[in-house]
Amino acid sequence: LPTPVPAMLIARLLPSPTRVANFSTISAVSRTRVSTQIWNMVSERKMLKKNATRPPTDLVPKSPADSRVSVEIPLASDPVLREEYLSYRGGVRFGKILEDIDLIAGHIALSHCDDENPDTFPNMLVTACIDRLDLRRKVTLRHQDMVLQGGVTWAGRSSLQVNIELIARDVPPADALQLSGSLVFVNVGSDGKGVPVNPLVPRTEEERRMCAEGELAQARRKIRQSTSLETMAPTQEESELLHQTMSGRLKCKQCVPMVETKMQSVHLMHPQERNFYGKIFGGFLMREAYELAYSAASSFSADAVGEERGGFPTLVAMDDVTFNRPVNVGDVVSMVARVVYTGANEMLLAPPGSQETSLYQVRVDIGIINLRTGKRSVSNEFHFTFMSRAPAESAQGSEPAFRTLRVPAVMPRTYQEGMEWLSGRRRMLESLRYAKELGSYAAHPSAFPGPE
Repeated sequence: LPTPVPAMLIARLLPSPTRVANFSTISAVSRTRVSTQIWNMVSERKMLKKNATRPPTDLVPKSPADSRVSVEIPLASDPVLREEYLSYRGGVRFGKILEDIDLIAGHIALSHCDDENPDTFPNMLVTACIDRLDLRRKVTLRHQDMVLQGGVTWAGRSSLQVNIELIARDVPPADALQLSGSLVFVNVGSDGKGVPVNPLVPRTEEERRMCAEGELAQARRKIRQSTSLETMAPTQEESELLHQTMSGRLKCKQCVPMVETKMQSVHLMHPQERNFYGKIFGGFLMREAYELAYSAASSFSADAVGEERGGFPTLVAMDDVTFNRPVNVGDVVSMVARVVYTGANEMLLAPPGSQETSLYQVRVDIGIINLRTGKRSVSNEFHFTFMSRAPAESAQGSEPAFRTLRVPAVMPRTYQEGMEWLSGRRRMLESLRYAKELGSYAAHPSAFPGPE
C-alpha cells in the first residue's frame, strides 16, 4: 500500500462525514433491477417501524417458512434485465449474482429476527461469514429464467444461518439446482454486542431435515475454526509437503512464484454503495473481490501448461469468507488477489497415476485505510476455487463445448506464502470433495459443457 498521508492534512481536505446520512433507503443506481427489488422489500419492512420508540424485548418462535423468500431473475425471457447481468464474454456477470445473494440473505435474516411489532426498533443484522457457495451447473443468460430463494436453517443465541439456492425454471428437476450456499448473520445491538434472535422451530419433516443440516454446518464451522492455520500449526503431513515444495526437492518444469500471480485494485468508498446501516454494502465488496479474483485467475489460466494456452476460469466454489470489520464511507479499500494453489501442485505431491484436476485456488485479501487517521486494518479475505477451461470442437448447430486445461503450479517463497499455500490446498481439495458429493460440473466437466 502507498505511504500514508499525514492524518492532520487529510482532515483539513476532507468534508465532514455528517453530510452523508447514516441510513439509506435508496438503492444505488449501479444495482440491477432484481437487487433494487430486494432492496425495496427490506426498506418496506424497516419503514413499518419508522415510529418505533423502544428496543425489541420479546422473542417470537418462527419456522423456516415464516421467513422464506424467493425472487424471479428472468435472464432468458427479459432482454433488458439480461443486459444488466451481461459479462464481457457474453455470459453472466456473476458478481451481480453475488450482490443479489447477499441482499436476499440479509432480507431473510431480518425477516426471521423481526418481532412484527411496529413499536420496537428494527434489528441490525451484519454478515458474519459466507460459509460456502457451490456452483452445481453453469449459470447462463439465454437458456433459462432463474429463481433465487432461501430460508433460515439454523439459529443460535445471536446468530443464524441462511441457505440460498438458485433454481432454473422449466428444466428437469435433476438439473434445476444451479447454485447452493449458506451465509451466517449476527444480530447486534447499538453497542455492537450480540442480541438474541428468534428461536427456529421447524414444523414439517422437510424443515426438520433442513435444520438438521444447518446444525451439521454449524458443527463444521466450529471444527474449521479450531483447526485453522491461523490458530494451529500445520499437521505433520502438511509440514512435510511444504518442506518438499520449498526445498526444491520436487521436480517442477513450469512453476510460477506465488508473488508473480498478484493482482491489486484500490477503491475509494462512496455513499452510493452504503447499506441500510451507513456501512459499505457487503454485496458490493463481494462483487469487487470476485471480479478481481476472476481477473487474476484469467491472467493465470491464459498461460496453461505445455502447448495448451488460452484458457479462462470458471467459478466452482466460494468458501469461508469472514467479515472481520465493516468498511465505512470515505475509507480506501485495497484488494490483493493471488493464486495460492493449483491442481498441478497436487500432481507434484500425488502418487504416480493420480487423476489430474484443472482446479486452482485464488485468495483475495481486503485492507482498509481510514483517510482521517491513516490507520490500516484488515476487513476480510475471500477464497475462490476456479476451473480452467478452453473452447473445444463441437458439432455444427450444437451447444459450444469446452475442455479443461491444467494450469501451472505455484511456488511459495516465504513462510506466510507457505501458510497460504497450505490453506489453499485444504480449500481446493474440499471444493473437489463437495463437487463430487453434489455431482457438480467441476467433478465431471465433460458432462456439463454448456456455454460460458
